[in-house]
Amino acid sequence: MTQPWLLAAQRFPLLRALLLALAGVGTIAQGAIFGDGNPHNGIEDQRSVSALALLDATGTIYCNGGLRGTAAHVTVPGADVKTLAIIVTAAHVLVDSTTGDAFDQCHYRPKNQRFDEVAFKRTSAHQFDPQRDNKIEQAETDIAFVELVKPLRQPALRLAIAPPNNPVMGEQSLLLIGYNSDLDKITSSADCELFTSAQFASDALLLHNCDATRGASGGPIISVYPGGESHFSPSTAEIIAVHGGTFFLNSRDGSPDSTTAPEGAVVDPERWINQARKIDPSLLQQLQHFTAYPAKDSRF
Repeated sequence: MTQPWLLAAQRFPLLRALLLALAGVGTIAQGAIFGDGNPHNGIEDQRSVSALALLDATGTIYCNGGLRGTAAHVTVPGADVKTLAIIVTAAHVLVDSTTGDAFDQCHYRPKNQRFDEVAFKRTSAHQFDPQRDNKIEQAETDIAFVELVKPLRQPALRLAIAPPNNPVMGEQSLLLIGYNSDLDKITSSADCELFTSAQFASDALLLHNCDATRGASGGPIISVYPGGESHFSPSTAEIIAVHGGTFFLNSRDGSPDSTTAPEGAVVDPERWINQARKIDPSLLQQLQHFTAYPAKDSRF
């Protein structure tokens, strides 16, 4: 059924222009599955259940009775993972999308195992606002650290500063680990690529085509250099970004499109592209401050 606001926007060009202006560059959806537009050649969904040990370092977040996203157990320089448990995720999975209020009952499930779930102790301060008009600025704030009430019996991954936005083809690929709602499992999306975009330019964001849908938000993006994913282990892998969702620009004729790119659509970095918040020095400093001063840098 066509929404009343859409009919009005189509009939009145000035109203349509106002709606697009309020939307900033577009909207953010949960995540897109990219391919070459041909659903018959088998590459429209690169997510797979992998034997990678890296999956053991990730889990899912449940808040107020629902699965909200993915998170990764991370190391903190100078801290012992046997006494301190920190996870990193997308900030938007921790708040109500309407009010922006933090959910009051959140747990982390290592490897998506509900019998091993661990409650949140506190969450780092962040500026994510689900109602912010500028979607690029919104995505730049879409990351948070969480301290759990007890240590975890799972490996932890390191955070590393992401490379600048000038990808060199063939020298680096990406691996996204996230919850797969189709399989109800955590899966990996391998052989994805970095992209640049004039429309969605930001030094704080990494643009990519890793397959992802609802539930993968907050999943770690790991840089894979020549040698492939088989050489990666929790002791050597480095998280360079945290998946946030999809930038989606309204169609070129100005009318609103669907909420995300069609499954298997060809990547168009000026129109629809997945995005992640890069790990940068400011975030590493925030993590150190969060763990060193628990009373000051916390949302609770």
